[in-house]
Amino acid sequence: MKKTILVAVCVLLYNANIFAQQNQSPDPMAKAFFPPELVMQNQQVINLTDAQRNSLSKEMQDAQGEFVGLQWDLSKETEKLKLLVAKEKPLEQEVVDQLDKILGIENRIKKRQIVLLIRIKNLLSHEQQEKLQKLKGNG
Repeated sequence: MKKTILVAVCVLLYNANIFAQQNQSPDPMAKAFFPPELVMQNQQVINLTDAQRNSLSKEMQDAQGEFVGLQWDLSKETEKLKLLVAKEKPLEQEVVDQLDKILGIENRIKKRQIVLLIRIKNLLSHEQQEKLQKLKGNG
């Protein structure tokens, strides 16, 4: 079960990262952080401790719980927006208000992703971060 949750978080973060890369210029913060899948795939190389692994797992599980709820909210509000704009003559203020709700949820998702990345980085020692930077090709 835990492994399934961790994989789901990795997929979610990977998809969000791909979306961001496709829709924006290179992310200036990407060099500063370490995606969870990079840490998980290199546990032995960076000598990740059991305590770090447990903390990382808990952080990812907590984030996954929040991401699932936010994804449901986003889908619900997006569906409402589709109905509003499908009208022959959509009311501008209704559409804008609904868009604000969607953007607010997306903002919460992005903030939560950054919080997760900060917590992952803070779990790692200086030496572990250096090794991961080299593995990313930024070192």
